[in-house]
Amino acid sequence: MGAVSCRQGQHTRGSAPQKGGNIQGPWARGWKSLWCGMGTIRSGLEELWELQRHQCLHQEPLQPAPVLVEKPLSEWPVPQFINLFLPEFPMRPVRGQQELKILGLVAKGSFGTVLKVLDCAQKAVFAVKVVPKVKVLQRDTLRQCKEEVSIQRQINHPFVHSLGDSWQGRRHLFIMCSYCSMDLYSLWSAVGGFPETSIRLFAAELVLVLCYLHDMGIIHRDVKMENILLDERGHLRLTDFGLSRRLSPGSRAYTICGTLQYMGEGEAGAGGEGDAEK
Repeated sequence: MGAVSCRQGQHTRGSAPQKGGNIQGPWARGWKSLWCGMGTIRSGLEELWELQRHQCLHQEPLQPAPVLVEKPLSEWPVPQFINLFLPEFPMRPVRGQQELKILGLVAKGSFGTVLKVLDCAQKAVFAVKVVPKVKVLQRDTLRQCKEEVSIQRQINHPFVHSLGDSWQGRRHLFIMCSYCSMDLYSLWSAVGGFPETSIRLFAAELVLVLCYLHDMGIIHRDVKMENILLDERGHLRLTDFGLSRRLSPGSRAYTICGTLQYMGEGEAGAGGEGDAEK
């Protein structure tokens, strides 16, 4: 999740909400880009970011950061718009007494936006993938979205970016994982190449985790440098299981999916980024 590519993300044009005051400062353009990726319903964005109380992502030191919460749910019984995403995304508009404060934007992809947040209760930093429900239903990827969480809960491997938590608010789905500040593509871009010894280590760790997944009947289907994070010791953490799928022995998937820039010419003509198996 934490490695959704900003370089390859798709942006949707839209006008920023005006309610809550004008956004000032050098981060205004970043805020507008973030809003555009969070969905098309303005009221949902205002609830999520609490724009009436916060004017900017990065403000003066004495002013608090935005809080990642949505308004409580009051409907009963549970509306269909909520029930569709259960049980993988339990109703949790406010995570108990915890508050997740937004520290910054990590990345933006075709399926959602990844935020760097501070959990004030645990005093730890996490990455949270925020996906608008309306986008999931419009693209008919409900099954894939739920399977992403189900698969990550099943996995326990040192070279996999493990799932921390998942929940839903009124308009968004939230998937939280530990935060890694570096991915393999960013490191490769910064240093201009890897020595052979490092490549051997990265290849060995990647083969180990892929063999582990295949033994469990799971195919990732979007392995790329941007989806390989690095922990503080330099070991791999495979992330972003948004296109992953379980397969029974001997069966196969036929939909061409993954990231367009990593496909061959023949494959690119038949599918592209975000084409998930249904």
